[in-house]
Amino acid sequence: MRFVCFMEFENYTVMLPPWYRIGFASLLKEALKQGDNSHTLFNYYYGNSKKNIPKPFTFAVKLDVKQVEKGATHALQLGNKNVRLYVSSNNYEFIIAIYNGLRHIKSYPIYDNIAKVVNFNLLPEKKFNTNRAVYDIFSPVVVRRVDENKRGMGYASVNDSDYVQMLLYSIKSQCKFLGDSYCVDINSIKINTSQAFPVKIPHYNKENPHKPEVIVAADGCLEIEAPQEVLELIYNLGLGARRSQGFGMLEVEE
Repeated sequence: MRFVCFMEFENYTVMLPPWYRIGFASLLKEALKQGDNSHTLFNYYYGNSKKNIPKPFTFAVKLDVKQVEKGATHALQLGNKNVRLYVSSNNYEFIIAIYNGLRHIKSYPIYDNIAKVVNFNLLPEKKFNTNRAVYDIFSPVVVRRVDENKRGMGYASVNDSDYVQMLLYSIKSQCKFLGDSYCVDINSIKINTSQAFPVKIPHYNKENPHKPEVIVAADGCLEIEAPQEVLELIYNLGLGARRSQGFGMLEVEE
């Protein structure tokens, strides 16, 4: 299930840091808190800081960037006040809680700007009738590089020779969302990356705020052959890492 939330900033001149996605991730976290009356979902996914529990959603933020002001952080100046916030999940209860929370919040500070909630549109459900899909990358896909002990070693570039292997490992991990009994043979999944290209995304660095972390991601298109349940899962849940931070959302090429 997915929806789009139409928002607009109060200020006529809007400046955002390149890691603006963190601000919208904070908004969605607060929306879950306010929309989940029992706080069961919120406490499970955000209440235990000792557990890095994958969140069952992804999102994308669409802005009109007029220009980039060079400086320590390369701030983004927007051409207008409009924002489209797309949210997608395979967990109906979770996404409904976020939807209801956004309706209650009305407005929220995104760094030095106030963003107001204007309207919502529920987007059509997507069903997969074949084992092949071509995905447009709606927000950049981030793939973690892992070693044989499953320890993170930075990020893989779509131009790396082992990129598909790292992406397959990520998909296998995501399939846990289909249930513990669902097994997928990653050797049966085929991925064509010929229409994808690498991009570098500045991201907030807690250790040194004046020197952003650079995340290597992929943009463009990906062609994937896999069981229909897997194709539907990565459409609803996103692909790769940092999905709940505004990365990895996909659209289907018709």
